[in-house]
Amino acid sequence: MRRAAAAVLPLLTAPALLTGCGASGAAPVPDGPPVDELRIGMQEYRYQLSAGTLLPGAVDVVVTNAGSSAHDVVLVQGGTTLWASDLLGPGERQTVEVEVAPGEPVLLECTVGGHSAAGMHTTLEVAEG
Repeated sequence: MRRAAAAVLPLLTAPALLTGCGASGAAPVPDGPPVDELRIGMQEYRYQLSAGTLLPGAVDVVVTNAGSSAHDVVLVQGGTTLWASDLLGPGERQTVEVEVAPGEPVLLECTVGGHSAAGMHTTLEVAEG
């Protein structure tokens, strides 16, 4: 009887494990106070962010590709591109300082074909002045 139960357990838990590993789309945006440094982790079809709200003014942005394929990120506010990263391979990192206007959200999007459609985009709030 023990062997039968042990054989059934992996069948019951395997789909849950596969769902968690294969999930795509935006990771939850963290709560917390507005920040002037944003860390963006890029993984297959999602961004992992260190914060959900930015302070207006100068913001240091650190982008790291933690995935297994090439990704990029473009930051857009009010229809204006604030910055576009290079196409970063696995393990590569890029840092920049951008000027963020108060009160208007910043959109993040990967421009690699099909990545945005698969969920690799998100929006960050910007605090009022």
